[in-house]
Amino acid sequence: MRRPLRNARLRRLLPCLLLVAIGAVHGQGTAATTDARQMEQVQRCHSVMHGAPRDALAIADQLLAAPALSPVVEIGAVSCRGFSLQLLGQGAGSLDAAARLKVLMETPGLPVMERNRALQIAATLLQRNGQTREGLQLLESMLERAIAEDDVTGQISALSGIALVRGEQMDDPEGALRYQQQAITLSDHLQRPPLPQDVLLHYNHGYTLLQLKRYDEAGKAFNRAETIANRLSNQDVMLQRIRGHRAEMLHARGELEAARSGLLAILPWQRENDPLGEVVTLQRLARIALEQDAAEEARQLAGQALAVAERGRFPEAIRDSLDLLAETSMLLGDAAQARDYLRQAREIDQSRMKGDNLDRLARLQAKAEQALDPIRTNATQEANRDRLLRNAALAAAVVLLLGAGGLYLRMRRQQRRLRQIDTTDALTGLANRHEAERLLAATAPAGADKARSAVLLLEIDGFKALNDQHGHAAGDQLLCAVAEALAQGSDQHDHVARWSGAAFMVIRGNTSQAAAFALAAHLCRRIGRLQVEIAPGQYLAPTVSTGVASHPLFPGRAPRLADTLRAAGRALQVAQRSGPGTWAGLWGLAEGRGIDLHDLLHAPEQALAQGWIAIGGGRPMSWTPPRGTATGSPAPAHRPAGNAVGERS
Repeated sequence: MRRPLRNARLRRLLPCLLLVAIGAVHGQGTAATTDARQMEQVQRCHSVMHGAPRDALAIADQLLAAPALSPVVEIGAVSCRGFSLQLLGQGAGSLDAAARLKVLMETPGLPVMERNRALQIAATLLQRNGQTREGLQLLESMLERAIAEDDVTGQISALSGIALVRGEQMDDPEGALRYQQQAITLSDHLQRPPLPQDVLLHYNHGYTLLQLKRYDEAGKAFNRAETIANRLSNQDVMLQRIRGHRAEMLHARGELEAARSGLLAILPWQRENDPLGEVVTLQRLARIALEQDAAEEARQLAGQALAVAERGRFPEAIRDSLDLLAETSMLLGDAAQARDYLRQAREIDQSRMKGDNLDRLARLQAKAEQALDPIRTNATQEANRDRLLRNAALAAAVVLLLGAGGLYLRMRRQQRRLRQIDTTDALTGLANRHEAERLLAATAPAGADKARSAVLLLEIDGFKALNDQHGHAAGDQLLCAVAEALAQGSDQHDHVARWSGAAFMVIRGNTSQAAAFALAAHLCRRIGRLQVEIAPGQYLAPTVSTGVASHPLFPGRAPRLADTLRAAGRALQVAQRSGPGTWAGLWGLAEGRGIDLHDLLHAPEQALAQGWIAIGGGRPMSWTPPRGTATGSPAPAHRPAGNAVGERS
C-alpha cells in the first residue's frame, strides 16, 4: 500500500545560529585597535554573505591573503569564509574554518568577547556538518561564559543552539519552539536597531511553526522576518527561502499547481546561490509529483536533491533525500533499491544522537533554564551563603553514618530491584501496563482548564501475521526494536510503556493538541524507517498505527482513564482502517465537556462539526465506524501483514 504523503522535513533550512556571525560583529572598542579598512571589509563580508555568498567568499579570501592580520580581523574573515562555504555547499571547507577558529580562540591576550564569538561560530559550523558532539561541547562552554558574564547576546545564541539540536538532530520541532520563543523574548528587550540576526531569529521561529503545521502563526513569523530583511540589505537567501516556505503552505492547503509554480520560480536562483535551499525545493517538487501520481518524475527530482546534498555535505538533507528515494522506489516496485536507501538512512540516524550527546544536551538545557529563572538564581545565592555552616555539621554526621551505610545501601539496592521487576516489561525494558496506568494518573494536570496530557496508543501493523510467519524469536526482536525507537524518539520527560502484545503507550504531560499530533506523526515516521534484521540478510520493516487522545478528555473534567483509553482506542481504529503507518487524533474541547462519550465516539465527525472536539490524522480518513463495529475499544484487532522488506540476493 502506498505510504502516506507528508510534507518534506525541512529543518536543514534553519540557518543554524548564523546570527552569531553576521551584521555588526565587532564592537567599537575592538575596531579601534585594528586596521579600520580591514574591519570595514570584514563587516562588508558578513553583510553580503546571505545575498551573495560567492562575493563574500572572495572578500574573505582577499583579507586572509594579507600579511600580519590581527586575530580579531582574522576571526571575522575566517567566520565569513566558513559560513559562505557552508551556504555554497562546500562542507569540507567550512569544517576547516571551524578548526582554524578553534585555534584562534586560544590566542594569548584575545579579548573575551572575541574569544566567545570565535567559539560560537565554530560550534555552529560543526553542527551544520553533523559533528553534533563537538559542537555541543563548544556550545556548553559558550553558555557557561554568557551566564557568568550576563551576556544576553550569548544567551540568545545558546538558546538558538539548543533549538537547533532539538529541531535538527532530534527531529523535535515542538521542543525547539520553546527555546526559540525564549530567545525572541530576550531579543525583544534589547535596545538597538534591527540587525540581520533578527531576520534569522524570526525566520527560524516561522520555520519551526511551519513544521508543526501552525500555518497562520508561521505566516506571521515570516512576515516579521521579511519586514526586517527588506529594511536591511543583502538578505536575498532568506527572502528566497521564505518564498519557498510560502509555496509549501500552498501545498499544504491542496493548491498543488500554485505551489509548484512558486517553487519553480525560485529554483534557478537557488541553483546559483543557495545549494541547501535548492535541495529543499527539489524535495518539495518531488512530493508534489508523488501526489500527482508522477512517481518517476519524483524519483528523478529526489535523486537530484541527493546529489546536491552529498556535494554540499548536508547531513540532514542527505537523510531526507534517502527517505524520499525509498518511498518513490517502493511506489515504482523496486523493493531492493528501497531497502538499500532505508539502510543508508538508518545508518545516518544511528550516528546522529548518541547517549553522550543526549546527556550533554540535557545539561545544556538545564543550565539555560536555570540562568533564565530568577527564583532559582536567588535560591542558589542563598545556598552559597549557608554552605560553610552546613558542611561543618555534615562532616560530623558522615562519621556516624559510615558504619550503618553499607547495610542501608544494600537494602536500598534490593528494594529498587524489586520495584523494577514489578514495574518493568521483561522483554523490552519499558514500563509495563500497571506502571503506565500509575504514570498516567500522576501526569494528569491539577488545573485541567489549561494544558493537559496526551496519550498515544501505538500498535505494530500486522504483528500477529508476522509473528506466525517468522516465529516468536523474530517477533521479540521486532518488539524490542520498536520499543527502542519509541524511547529514543520521545522527549526525555515523556513516558513510554509496553501496553499489551504489540501495543505501546506514550504519555506526554502538560502539552497541547498541536504538540501531541506532531509527536504522533514523528513517531510513525521514525518507526517507518526501521529495518529489523531477523536473520542474516532477512529484514522486516515495521510500521505502527497510532491513536492520540487528550487526558482528561475534556478541559474542566476530572481525569478518567477509561474515557481517555476509549478515545485513544477509537482513534487507533480509525488510523488502522486508513492503512498502515499513520496516526489519528481526537482532542476534546471545552464546548464538548457535557457530551455523552458513547455518542461522541459513535459520530466524531458530527462532534467536530459542533465544535466539541478537534480531530486530525496523517492522511485523509473517515471516522465513521463500519457497521456492526463497536467503538472506543483500546485493543483493536490485528490486521494482515504486508511489511516484510525481503531478503538479500
